[in-house]
Amino acid sequence: MEFNQVSFNYPAHAPVLHRISARIPSGKIISIIGPNGSGKSTILKLLAGILKPTSGEVLLNHRSVTDYSHKQLATQIAIVAQQNVIYDDMNVIDVIKTGRLAYHKLLDVISDEEVVKYLKQAHLTKLAKRSITSLSGGQQQRVWLASALAQQPDYLLLDEPTTYLDIHYQSELMAILNQLHRDSDMTIVLILHDVNQAFRLSDELWLIKDGQLVANDRPANCYDRQLLSSVFNTNIQIIEVPEYGRYIAEIPDSKF
Repeated sequence: MEFNQVSFNYPAHAPVLHRISARIPSGKIISIIGPNGSGKSTILKLLAGILKPTSGEVLLNHRSVTDYSHKQLATQIAIVAQQNVIYDDMNVIDVIKTGRLAYHKLLDVISDEEVVKYLKQAHLTKLAKRSITSLSGGQQQRVWLASALAQQPDYLLLDEPTTYLDIHYQSELMAILNQLHRDSDMTIVLILHDVNQAFRLSDELWLIKDGQLVANDRPANCYDRQLLSSVFNTNIQIIEVPEYGRYIAEIPDSKF
């Protein structure tokens, strides 16, 4: 996929994104990081075809994303949102089956066997018959991930998947994504608030500020105190931590 001079603004609002050009390398994990309101979620929605650029193009296989039908896109791109609406008290396995709709006719019956693989991938086998509303936030997030995987996408997009999760579930989700990456050629693009998570997980980082792509490079090349301080508008320090490596920390200029 590729951004070609993409700009975007909502009607009667100032521009959100400004002439972004960048390629998403196939088969890699790309994390988008930056301060709140910088345009990260807008980028993900443009990649998924939910939004259309005000100018420029988002290209998938050298073809504009806007030229694909919703069903065509659903077989190539899946997105896991921050929050998901549950319209019925559905069982886990039935929620995951919704990810197969792009491959079926309207009145087809989707069998349990068709989604067993995705239950296993998201570590949900024992919860298959549970109501999704009875699950914890971390478990629900894995259900939405499994439903996205059931689309068999080439590109998996995740919008701040760890925001509402405690440390345990954050680590579990990152481990699942790592395993998926090792086991397949799927390209994973995600927005993360935890900068250190992004640096450790990703093959490439996109640093966004004020709707502009400030840098896109390998994490090893982004351990730059001046760059990170500028992007996040705060005093960043890079610390060497035994048995961990480089750790990015905010050092407040004054006590609260």
